[in-house]
Formats: sequence, C-alpha cells, structure tokens
Amino acid sequence: MLKGSGRLSKMRPNDLNKPLVFHVDFTFEEARKVQMAARQLVPSDKKHDDPVKDLAKLLRKLRHPDDIGRLLRQLKIENRSAADIGAFLQDVLQKKTRTQNPRVLSIEKDVFDRRGEALRDSRLSSLLMAREVTGNRFKTTRMRHLTNEFRKSFEDGLELLSEFTNCAGDISAVSWVSNCAYIAGTTAHMDSHNQQYNKPGNLLLGSVAPALNKLKSYPDHRIPRPIVEKGENSTDEMRESQDPWLYTSVVSSDYDPIHDRTYTSGFDRSAKVWRVDKSGSSMQCVGTWMHNGFVNFVQASQLEHSTGLVATAADVPTEAVRIYTVNPEDVSNSSYVSFSATRVPDADGSFSKKWTYFPSTMKWGVEESVRHLLLVGFSPRSLTDDENDIPGDRLNTGELCLWDSITGQAVRIPAANSQNVFEVLWHPYRPEFIAASSPAGDFDADIRTQVRIFVRDKISEHEVQFKFLKSFDCTALDINELTIMPNSPAFFYITAGCTDGKTYVWDSAQPESLRRRPIHVLAHGPPLEGIAVGDNEDDTGVKFTAWAASMDRFYTGSSDGVVKVWNIRGHEAKGRVILEAPAQISHGAFSPDYSKLVIGDASGRVFILCVGEDEEKTPSFISLSGPPGLGAMTRRRPTPITPHPEPPPPPQLLQTRETSSDLGRAFVTARRLKFSGDRTVGMVQDVNYADTGLFRREAHAEYDPTRELMASVESKQQINSKMFAKVPIRTRRVRRLGLSNEDADHMDVDGEEPGTGEVARRHKENCKLDLVFEALSLETRFALERDRVPLQELCDGVEYCGLEYIDEVEENLKKGVVDRWKEEDDGMWC
Repeated sequence: MLKGSGRLSKMRPNDLNKPLVFHVDFTFEEARKVQMAARQLVPSDKKHDDPVKDLAKLLRKLRHPDDIGRLLRQLKIENRSAADIGAFLQDVLQKKTRTQNPRVLSIEKDVFDRRGEALRDSRLSSLLMAREVTGNRFKTTRMRHLTNEFRKSFEDGLELLSEFTNCAGDISAVSWVSNCAYIAGTTAHMDSHNQQYNKPGNLLLGSVAPALNKLKSYPDHRIPRPIVEKGENSTDEMRESQDPWLYTSVVSSDYDPIHDRTYTSGFDRSAKVWRVDKSGSSMQCVGTWMHNGFVNFVQASQLEHSTGLVATAADVPTEAVRIYTVNPEDVSNSSYVSFSATRVPDADGSFSKKWTYFPSTMKWGVEESVRHLLLVGFSPRSLTDDENDIPGDRLNTGELCLWDSITGQAVRIPAANSQNVFEVLWHPYRPEFIAASSPAGDFDADIRTQVRIFVRDKISEHEVQFKFLKSFDCTALDINELTIMPNSPAFFYITAGCTDGKTYVWDSAQPESLRRRPIHVLAHGPPLEGIAVGDNEDDTGVKFTAWAASMDRFYTGSSDGVVKVWNIRGHEAKGRVILEAPAQISHGAFSPDYSKLVIGDASGRVFILCVGEDEEKTPSFISLSGPPGLGAMTRRRPTPITPHPEPPPPPQLLQTRETSSDLGRAFVTARRLKFSGDRTVGMVQDVNYADTGLFRREAHAEYDPTRELMASVESKQQINSKMFAKVPIRTRRVRRLGLSNEDADHMDVDGEEPGTGEVARRHKENCKLDLVFEALSLETRFALERDRVPLQELCDGVEYCGLEYIDEVEENLKKGVVDRWKEEDDGMWC
C-alpha cells in the first residue's frame, strides 16, 4: 500500500468519503501476549523486558513449521486475525516492528489538496531563489518568464473557501461588483405544472469579506402568483398553501465600474438598476425598466459616457433590443432607443403567429474604438413552446446585427450574417469579434456548428463594416460559451464550450486548410447520474469557461459536476480537478483580481474558491472526530443562504382572493348550510341551499332536484344511516363522592335538584322492592353485566352515601367521541 501501484487511478465522487485504515501496528500489550504464548511452546528461564526481542529469540527456536501454526491457533487477541498475528511474527523476524511508537496508517481523499500545496510551496521557494540569483529571466531545463511563473504559482493555490445552499434554482448569472462582493441570479420554477416548487432565493448578494462571508437573498424580481386553471396547482388547497408571490428567474446581470451601477434582468419582464455596497453588506434598487417580454440580457457599455449606456434584449418579435441612456436623477424613466432584427419569419414579409426570431446573445464592444457598438445575435424561437412550429428549412437561420449606439444606425456585416447565432464575443484589444453559429458554405457532413472571425474593414473615411475573415468547424450540436485569449499581437486562442461536454480550442493563426482540426479537445466525463448523455434539455454540457490572469491556466465546468483547470500550451493539454459539485456546473466568474472564483451548480449551490492562506475557514467547514488514532477530520458543510423578510401580499390579492374559509362562512350566513349538531355528520343543507344550485341531478327522479331522491340513493344518505344504525345504549354509572351533609344538592337521574334527604328516601324505597334479575330485559342485563355490577348487591340493596350519576354518552359527546357500530357510511350529498 505504501509503495503504491505506480500508476494513478480515477476516483469517483463518492469514493473515500471517510479515511480508510489499512494498517495498525501491534501495541506493547499485544506483543506481550504473543510473547507469553510463545514461551508456552518454547520454555525459557531468562526474563526479557523487551517482548519483541524476546519473541524474536523464541521464534528462531521454533524450527518446525507446525509450531508456528499451533501458536497461531492457540493465540487469541481481540480485533486481530490469525493472518494479522502471522504478519506480526514476520515483522518481528525482519525487525520491522514499532511497538514502542505504534502507528495507524490510513488512506484518505486529499480534499484540501495538501500534497499540491506542499509542491507549490516548494516551487515558490525555488522561484524566489532563482529571482535572487538571476533576476527576472533565468534558465533551468527550458526558458521561463519569472513573472508568469509566479502568477501560475499564485493561481494554483485556488481552493474551496465556502459553500452556500438553498438558492431558488440553477445559478444562471454572476457579476462581481468588487473583489469582495458579487451579485448572482438563479432560475426558478415558473411553469403552471411546477409552481409548487417555486421559492425565494432567485436574486442574491454575496460577500467574501472575512467579517461577512454570507449570501443574502432579495425579493425584488417577483410577480403576483398567477391563478392556474388546470392541473394540481389549480385546487383551492394549493392556492391557499402557496406564496402569493411567484419569484421569477434572474438570467442576466452586469456591473458598470465607470458609474458604479449594477444591473439585473429576468422573467418578471424587467431590468433593475442597483447601488451595491462594495463590501457586499447591502444593495438598494434605484430603478426598474419594464419590458413586454422576458428580459434575457442586460449589459452596460464601457464607453466613457457622461451618464452611461445600457442595453437590454427581450423575447418580443419587434423592438426586442433597447439601448438606455441612464438618467441619474430618475433612473426608472431613462430614455431608450429600440432596435429590431431585419429578418422576418415568413417569406411574404409578415410575422408568424407560431414562431419568430428572438435575441440569443448580446455583447458591447470591448476595444476602445468599438465600445459604442452593440452586437446582437438572433435565433428562431417558438411562440407556443413547441419547437415543431419552426419550419425545418428555418431551424438553422437567424441574423447577426451590429448597431451604433451614438448614431442609431446599423453597421453592415456583408457576409455570413444569416445563420442561427449561439454566442458572440469581442476581442479585448482589437476591433474584431467572433460568432458561434450554424454552419454555412462548404463543410463536411459531420460539422454541426462553426466559429467565425469578423474584422473591421474601413469602406470610407466615415463608414466601416465588419467582414468575415475565417471560420473553424466544430462537430458539437450547440455552443454554450466562447472565450478569447491573445497569444501574440496578431493572433489569439479561441475556445468553445459545447453541449457534448467538450471544449474545443483553436489558434487563430491556423490556416483555413486546418479549420477542422482544433489544437486541443478538452473532455469532461459523462453527466451525473440520472441525466441521459446528449439529452438536449438536461445534459447542458460545458457551461463555464474562463481564463485566469495568464494563458497557462484555463478553467472549464461541465454537466459531470466537475471544474477543471487546464494548461493548453503544451503538446498535450493537461487537466486537474479543483472542484467536485453534487450537480451540473451551471455558471462561474472570476473576481477582478482573479483571486476568487464563484461557481454555481444546478442544485442551487454556490461555491467560493479563493487564493491565499490568510483566508480563515468559514462555517462551511466543520471538524469531526475520526477513527481511533486518526484525530479530527475536517469536512465541508454547506451554509444556507440568508433569507429576506417576507414581502407583504399584492394589494389586489387582498381585494379579490376568496379562501375556502371565506366561502364557508358566506354559505352559513346566507343560510345555505348549517351545522347538524353531530360532528360525525358535519354541515347539512339549510333552508336556502337551493340557491347554490349544487345538486346531483342524476340522483333525483327525472333529473329534477326538486323531486324526491331515487330509492338507491335515499338508502345511502347519512341521515338514514344514522337513524337505523345500532346506537349505543344510554347507561349510567355511579361514582362515590366523599361529601358531607353540608354539601350542595346533587343532580338526580331526571335532572331535578331535590335535597340529599329526598334522594336517600327514594333510594330506600327502591331497595325494599323485590328484584328478579331474570325478569329484567336482555338489554338491561347486558348493560349491568358490562358495568360489572355485583348481582348479590343488587338483590340486597346498596346503601346510599352520596352518589353522582354520570351519563356516559353525554360525557363522550363532550369529548367528541361516540362509541358507534363500525359500519361503512356510504352517504352522499344530494
């Protein structure tokens, strides 16, 4: 075990959840027991304080192999098998025992990457030594840039800091406001068939400051819960038990560092503007922009504008894209300009009622000369949630649009602009962008998507266009994420995270002839258990791709629940797992200084990974006692998010919502129903019941509710079942009371209130009467025998000394319990 097999084995997430003990040294007491047993086989007069040395001498005298077997059969030590004792004897002969300082050897999962941390510390020391000796450039086995090596060593220290749970759904958006604060949005259950699972926690503000380190929810993205007319959520019980608010999906967010404003948008058909504290302690909504459809995208321009430009894109057929010029004095009433796609669904120029083109991606220009340009991709979408509504010849169509926010005019893209667009991204330092779309032109049969490069082309002194430069072919069905990392002044790496669980990497320097051959294919494992491979809805594939500060570290997260870091600069890309989540990875984002990483998964969990040893462990980690000899173990424990106060119900709900209790009280007030007086019967018809019109017409003669009931129905009515049921016999039992002559009068059998003397006189007269037990009715005799009344006492008479008669039936009725015959009551309301 200590030597190892010489090769690495892949571990599943559930392997080694706790340390596994594989060796426990013999203690001094156990060695003494073995010594005593050996002395019985080989008598010796010499005494030896060290049992191991003495045992070694005794074993050398046991020359016959059967003697060892006899020793093993005779010796019994608790929790030690014969094989264990035999192995110990071998160690004694080979002088490998440690009875003075016994050890417990175990194997456990390196959750905190202690081995990697030790290697990084060693490597960092070597780098510091090299810098002192040779300066910023040094030679080892190959040339390395020292600054880049320090950066890689810093990034490799990324480890899990904390974990939060109980968010509303999949983490779908994350934006950092500072190096300590971030805002996150989640999806939510909004469909009519699963609204019962809708819950708060769709909008979150997080802080990684040591004094805070929490994740707090906000209720602002919500709508009044719509009334469902069909399905299980349409019942009155479900409506009354559910929150009057429906929390909507928050699918996009962005931060504007120039004007210090944060933006969120979602399925409540709004985009909201926030002021967020840099520490992440609180935030305040300062404006809301309502739209006519779900707002899928919101992004602020990095243009040096006096008040700020913000773009939104909604699911509406026309004027889907808006560019707001923010009014700081009245944010909610900021002015905007709308833009629409030029393509229309039908060939005759009209809009279809079943499908149309909706924005699928949106990005502002990044390089300084293009920050005023807004790039939007469009894809075909069904208006009825049925993708079969889209004609087959239009599935791979779409549009790539580019608008100038200053002039309000469209910027021309002359070629390759009519495909179904999945994702777009601008180059950080050059006036270029890339677009992932359905394939066009000449391509092989197995090619399903392409990534194209567009560059700026100056037509005249005042007019530019963006022309198609080259494309790269991809076999994945859909592309989720694009990234760009410059690797030289003229060229850059392109990565595409796809739905097949793979990330394809190209170098823009590749010639057109090699466009089908990515330089790397970074593969994740199959999706987590319960998710079918290739399922278009559940198997999301790679949903997180990001570069760190250097091009030597590239991060991916996929539906296998794993986040990996890769080095793609070698001949073969090497990956290392830095996080294993219980669900599919759905989103992620680095802090501005790349020292922290937020990862979200599809189970509503948020993971915070951090660089640096000075960060203290948070309540997400607890210490548990381990097996004997191993000490305490540190384990991860998720921390629930901090819930927001429950908002008051919608004003219109208080006026229009009628609960079942309100309806019941109204029926009683209008004398349509009344209480029968019997709790086992409940409410029955009152004099105005006919006003309700609630009758079983088929139960009445000639289907007329005013006529008599059918005989087959009449016999099953509750009132008739109660009338002819065997009711309990009204019996009375007596209880002796220790009362004095001055006590108050007692209630007699008939409910009168005579004095105590009168009751005693009547009792004596009754005692003089002859009692023939056999002459009593069977009913009376049964009752007396049930109450265990002595027969002799009945014949001789009972001296009255203060008795209280108790009606058992009345007593049980007060308790709500009636002893009736257990017959099935098949009555119905008619």
